[in-house]
Amino acid sequence: MKRGVRIVGYIVLAVIILYFGGQWWLEGKIRRTIESKVSEMTQGAVKADIGAVSVRLIGRAVWLKEVKITTDTAAIRQTDLPVAGADIYLDKLGIRGIHYNKKDSTVHIRAKEFELKGPHIRIASLKKEKKANPTNEPTTRKLDLQIQNINILLDEIQYEKIQERDTNRYTVKDLHAEIQDYEMQSDVGTSRLPFLCRNIDLSFTQFQNQFAERSQLLEIDTLNLRGKEGTFSVGSVRLLPQYAKYEFAQKAPGHVDWTRIETGKLYCSGVDMQRMLTKGVLVIDSVSLQQASIASYKNRQIEQVQKVKRLFYESVQEFPVPLAIRRITLNNIGVEYQELAKKGFSPGKITFEGLHGMFYGLTNIVQADRPYFTLKAQGKLMGQGQIQATFRLPVDSLNPHFEVEGKLGSMSLLDLNPMIEPLAKIKITSGEEEEMTFRIEGNSHKAHINMVFLYQDLKIRIMKEKDGHLETRSFLTTLANGLIAKGNNPDHGGIRRVEGEVERDPYRSQFNYLWKTLFEGLKKSVGL
Repeated sequence: MKRGVRIVGYIVLAVIILYFGGQWWLEGKIRRTIESKVSEMTQGAVKADIGAVSVRLIGRAVWLKEVKITTDTAAIRQTDLPVAGADIYLDKLGIRGIHYNKKDSTVHIRAKEFELKGPHIRIASLKKEKKANPTNEPTTRKLDLQIQNINILLDEIQYEKIQERDTNRYTVKDLHAEIQDYEMQSDVGTSRLPFLCRNIDLSFTQFQNQFAERSQLLEIDTLNLRGKEGTFSVGSVRLLPQYAKYEFAQKAPGHVDWTRIETGKLYCSGVDMQRMLTKGVLVIDSVSLQQASIASYKNRQIEQVQKVKRLFYESVQEFPVPLAIRRITLNNIGVEYQELAKKGFSPGKITFEGLHGMFYGLTNIVQADRPYFTLKAQGKLMGQGQIQATFRLPVDSLNPHFEVEGKLGSMSLLDLNPMIEPLAKIKITSGEEEEMTFRIEGNSHKAHINMVFLYQDLKIRIMKEKDGHLETRSFLTTLANGLIAKGNNPDHGGIRRVEGEVERDPYRSQFNYLWKTLFEGLKKSVGL
């Protein structure tokens, strides 16, 4: 009896020794294999140091602890790797409940949990020419991956993309991602990784992107995505120029417009994550933006390479995925646009304050019964005149016809001087606007305007630049007020209704296109 007990005891002890000994051997084998393979595959340019490996055979789990990835800058330049440098430190990297098998040309991997936790990841990538595949043989192996739970927690991620003289820098802080029932099927060696999941929760406290030759900084605070609830929120968004407006175009060649944007909270509800993941279609029920200020400055005295600019609806049509948003609410938006003319010494300025707007049915999915999406907006022009407008913008790029109808309430015409005096060299000395109504129809090439501009007692001065300031051109001013300009509408001939047509400059902004069209109607209304 005692002998049998001893034999059983020896067997149990042997099993325990084999079990823990096997785990210990596997832990050393995994650590050495990873470190050597990383060095071998990168020709010694990348080094991996693993502090400890923990293997649990019963739980089918592998955990890597204190993982450090570093690069040899001199050695990496001699390789074809698209990486200029890396500094990665992870507290923990592991997977539990692993089941692996290979059948035919497909590798099947199943796991219950994947966890990634660490203080920082810093990577710099370098764009290099891809070498052609000498065999030209397509890859036939496939990967089938399924993980029940993915948990990623990273204090900071820094990524730099280096391309010629420009460098894009990205920073994400306090990233936390949880994914349930993750599935992915892909051809090994391809960049496309189609995947499905039951739910995604994603958050970070701050995102930064410095781009355009370090002239612009984009900041996003407190992002939260809740896939199952279908909500997405951002605390604030800021686009901050890194140079003063008067020197921006000179210090950032190729990036003409100084633009500053600051927003309040952005909240989206009814986000259909499953449709996005399964069909690649972004569907959102409602978007709300609580506050925003937008300031732009264009310096035309600095020569720049001309670039074709897309109209807003063209950007929507060319959005990288099918998009459908039922409603977008905009509250308390302020806009200021300044432009310094080629021969001017002070910029013209136009402002819109207290703007409120609503987009209806914004989409790039073409439907025969819904050829337009609509924007209705209202606010104050130059802090005085109440302006409202309705934009009907085309969904289909093959039918790029748009319509705008608007109305401006009463205001003093002298309030327009900050805009027209520096740019048009015309100064209004008296005049009261009673009402202006307009209708614009056009496309990406030209626009036609119908306008009724009611005003009284309009007098102007024709100006010229001299010694750094504007002076009155007496003869032209007398001629304009006496023979050309019409001081009132209506006058003895009744109400004047005017029409005009303008061609779009594709190198100018959508705002310029709208203002140019309106200005054509204003000029004809006053007889200039």
